[in-house]
Amino acid sequence: MRRPLLALAIVVLLAAGCGDDDETTTTGTTTSAPAETTTTSTADPASPAADEDGDLPGERIELFPYEDAALAVVGVEADDVLHVRGAPDPGAEVLTELDPLEDGFTATGHNRQIDGDAIWVEVDTGEDRGWVNGAYVAQLGDTGDATSRLYPEVADRPRADTLVLLAEQVAADAAGGGGEGEPALRVVIVDGPSVGDLGEVTVDVLGYPDDSVYGERLHVFASEEGGESFTVRTVEATTLCRRGVDDEGRCV
Repeated sequence: MRRPLLALAIVVLLAAGCGDDDETTTTGTTTSAPAETTTTSTADPASPAADEDGDLPGERIELFPYEDAALAVVGVEADDVLHVRGAPDPGAEVLTELDPLEDGFTATGHNRQIDGDAIWVEVDTGEDRGWVNGAYVAQLGDTGDATSRLYPEVADRPRADTLVLLAEQVAADAAGGGGEGEPALRVVIVDGPSVGDLGEVTVDVLGYPDDSVYGERLHVFASEEGGESFTVRTVEATTLCRRGVDDEGRCV
C-alpha cells in the first residue's frame, strides 16, 4: 500500500445521530467534520434527483466514483445510517437509508461539488436513485489477514480494557506513526463491539493521503482476558479505494 507514515489523531464516533450525511459527532481532540457540514443550499428539499444541471445545487464535477462503480458505505457509526437524498443537499428529501456496512449499490457517474467544498455522489440502490455525501462511500478492495503485518510477533499484539480502546490502538498501529503536521485520520466504529466466543469490533480508518487508497476497514477479533481486558487475536483488513479496483482487488 502506497502511503507515508502518519500521525493518527483518534476519533471514535459512537453517538447516535440523524444520518451521517447531516451531522458529525466530535470526541477527543480532533474535529472530524466532512465538508458538507458547512454547506448552505437554496435547493428545494423535495426536489428529485435530475440530470439537468440547472435543477441541482453546485456544479457537475468529473471525478470518481465513475459510472457503474460498485460502492459501499464507509465511516458511518454503527448505530447510525447514511441518507440517500433526492438532491445533493443535506436538507433534501430522504429517499432511503443505508446501513453502515451496506454495499452493492452503484454510482451513476454524476458527481457535484457544492460551494467548492463538499462532493455529492449520485447513486442507484436498485430501488432508488439519489444522492449521498461522497465522504461516506468508497469501493471495497481486497480483504486479507493483516495480523502479521501489524504485529509480527505474538507478544506485539496490544491489550486494552475495552474493545473500543483496542480498536483505537489497532487503528493507530495500522496508520503508523510520524511527525507533527501529518493529517489526522477519521476513525469510526462501524460494527460492534460484541462479545461471544471472541470479542469483535470493526473500525474504518479514513483519510490516508494517497490518491488511490482512502483507508482501511479493520475487523478486530480479540480474546477476553479474565473478563478484565481484551487482547488482539487476529485483524482482518479490507482496503477502501477512492478511484477504482482492479481484477485482483487492488486500488487503482
